[in-house]
Amino acid sequence: MDLEPLVLFYNFPDDERTREMRGYLSRNGCSHRAVLAPEFLHPLGYLFGLPGFPRNPMFNLGQNFHEEMLVMGGLAQEQVFEFLQFLRDRRLAPVKLKAMLTPINTGWNSIQLYEELKKEYGSLPIK
Repeated sequence: MDLEPLVLFYNFPDDERTREMRGYLSRNGCSHRAVLAPEFLHPLGYLFGLPGFPRNPMFNLGQNFHEEMLVMGGLAQEQVFEFLQFLRDRRLAPVKLKAMLTPINTGWNSIQLYEELKKEYGSLPIK
């Protein structure tokens, strides 16, 4: 999966912490964007602009979640580690729900990914 670095932000407030995170990503060659509730049913592949993943024509009638979630795609492992280290170094509140775009989840929509992350990480301490 050859992809330009992009980080999707879900349910982040427009505050100093979010601006710091976005600023760091921009300075380090990563695009970022907020995903809004009407887009939650589109496949992740579509949100990342991958060919072969059309938008979901269904209108999102209330399938939402309100927790913060980050989805990273096209980042090298080193970039991910450096971003997470930046969050720790700046003592920014951690983001509990984080995922990398993978061949397995590319066809999932945001709700499916959220539910899977809640199952996998819901009981783990925040890091």
